Amino acid sequence: MMIPDNDLIKIPAGEYTIGLSNDSLESAYRLIRNTAIKQEFISSSFPAHAVHVDEVLIKKFLTTCEEFSVFIADTGHVTEAEKEGWGWVLFKERWQKRNGVSWRAPFGSLDDERYRAHGDMPVMQVSWNDAASYTAWLSVRIGKPVRLPREAEWEVFARLGGVAGAGEFSNENGAAAAPNGFVETIHQALDAGAHVSTGLLWEWTEDWYSSYPGGMESKEYGRTYRVLRGGSAVSMPVQRTREFRLRKCPTARSPYYGFRIAIPVE
Repeated sequence: MMIPDNDLIKIPAGEYTIGLSNDSLESAYRLIRNTAIKQEFISSSFPAHAVHVDEVLIKKFLTTCEEFSVFIADTGHVTEAEKEGWGWVLFKERWQKRNGVSWRAPFGSLDDERYRAHGDMPVMQVSWNDAASYTAWLSVRIGKPVRLPREAEWEVFARLGGVAGAGEFSNENGAAAAPNGFVETIHQALDAGAHVSTGLLWEWTEDWYSSYPGGMESKEYGRTYRVLRGGSAVSMPVQRTREFRLRKCPTARSPYYGFRIAIPVE
């Protein structure tokens, strides 16, 4: 499996600033006013701080169903949802466990047919553990180290791709519009040829959920949760900013979780 060079964006080695500044923190708090988003998810992105990033290549596009199916066929990997027989779905604005959903049929509804009809659709209903197994397999397949992007790498990648920061929004509420259904919204975005496919699915990153240097403490930090970035096509605007961090267990999966790959440059 070859990865064309033009499918990758090079993040040059260097010092970068990630996280929310004081002004951006206040803007982000305003964005979650009158929403169900917990303030801790904003606080965890503060303060802005310098990080060193080694040179890395990050794939422009999310891992697709077709790519994931090659991994499944080659390894016989059984995903978290398939092992346990269920996955999370959002139904009438409430999360529920639904039996029989997996990366093959992530919704348990008519959207599954639309999803399967497009081989270039990002794979859905995958956990962090599933994504990490994929990257380990791909490392062997292409003979290069492959992993999930680290948080700092993802944020730099998002900035280079034109993803807005929290301080750049003026609207306070409202989810992203998905007038033709979630799957069709994603497919239309891909057809439009976006430079990078952020904001379509929440994206697993390599890192554990932990505090930024000088940041606020939380009992949630540690080696319990992994971090997702980017928001989905139906997320609130603040969740689709480049700084927003979402934490979930490594076994968590839903139609709104996917991943992209990173290739460190040795």
